[in-house]
Amino acid sequence: MSGYETFTHDGKDFEIRTAQIGDRYCVKVFLNNKQVSPVYSVDIETHTDYFSRHQESLINDLKSIAKSDIEKGMYYKA
Repeated sequence: MSGYETFTHDGKDFEIRTAQIGDRYCVKVFLNNKQVSPVYSVDIETHTDYFSRHQESLINDLKSIAKSDIEKGMYYKA
């Protein structure tokens, strides 16, 4: 599982990347190909259990949280 999606905020083009790293699904946000967010993650077992019960992806929730944090100005600006 890997992929990306882009969005623009305050005239800047951000990229939300998703990947499986070890036993976790991870979401990171990049600006100009540099990571500007913490890693948002959920372990595969928890995600699978949640999806089987609710038919909803926790990965989508992580992406929403990451995007919301960027929109609130909560990202590395160094």
